[in-house]
Amino acid sequence: MARRPNVTSVQIAREAGVAQSTVSRVLNGGSVAPETRRRVLAAVAKYDFEPSQAARSLVGARSGLIGVVIRDLTNPFYPVMVKAMERVLHEQGLRLSLVTDVMTADEGLALLRREGVDGVVFTSAVRDEPLAHRMLGHGIPVVLCHRTLDDFPADQVEADNDRAGRLAAEHLLSLGHRRIAMVCGLAGASTAQQRGHGFRERVRAGEGVTVTEIDGAYDYATAYDAVRTLLAGAEPPTALFCHNDVMAYAALNAAAAAGVAVPRELSVVGCDDVPLSAWERIDLTTVRQPLERIAQVGVELLLDRLENPDAPLRHEVLPVEFVGRSTTAPA
Repeated sequence: MARRPNVTSVQIAREAGVAQSTVSRVLNGGSVAPETRRRVLAAVAKYDFEPSQAARSLVGARSGLIGVVIRDLTNPFYPVMVKAMERVLHEQGLRLSLVTDVMTADEGLALLRREGVDGVVFTSAVRDEPLAHRMLGHGIPVVLCHRTLDDFPADQVEADNDRAGRLAAEHLLSLGHRRIAMVCGLAGASTAQQRGHGFRERVRAGEGVTVTEIDGAYDYATAYDAVRTLLAGAEPPTALFCHNDVMAYAALNAAAAAGVAVPRELSVVGCDDVPLSAWERIDLTTVRQPLERIAQVGVELLLDRLENPDAPLRHEVLPVEFVGRSTTAPA
């Protein structure tokens, strides 16, 4: 529905059957009962309400605020990216507004529109990402950074994830491993699809190789349980390729709990090379993504889009690098 003129928070409160102060708490991320929050957000969506929409309607006005959507702050990958983005924005005199997985798509949309962001960088988009589509629908520029979507009309930047999978496979095959398992990332995430594709394609060239795929969902606990079950099988793998470093950490700990020695009995390869992976007690063999460069390019693409809204869309793919450490050894 098109925005109705002169809609106020009083009318939103009346529509939702709550006090005006409750509307304010919802829009500012305060503590509100789930059903109350749902009614307020439904009224906000119905009237396409923005608290300061009049001030933001000034032609050419910019807030100097860039939204960044992060889905998993427990993954050390994302703080590295956010820090790099914040540095680039600070150099340009701009600020960052962070949206995390605590918020629903409705809440994230309400927050970002209320703050009047000039554009939004999405770092963890998945297939049918609702918030990214809705931001574009409201005319707010969007850039996909790290994860990408096919046929999505926005600038995008990612690492060469297909090659990352191939590099991991080449390393394990060169060590003589023929019973391999792949701990897969989140279904619907481009990184999981691309890394899995590259790994499978390269492994097919090896003779007598069997690959078992298990779901790790880019989550430590999920990956830990999956690897424990895998190692308890009759013919456990001699090597694992994990679609990110966090799942590789889970695999290392699952192996230790099962009494399986790494790397003598089990080789483990991750993907990302977050700073923790180089710590001596971890020393993870992995495939390095240019984390900071991905973040920098993502912000630069958005700033370029703000300056040149009609320019052709860009899709940047950045190189990856294999990093050999102490969690892999010959079969």
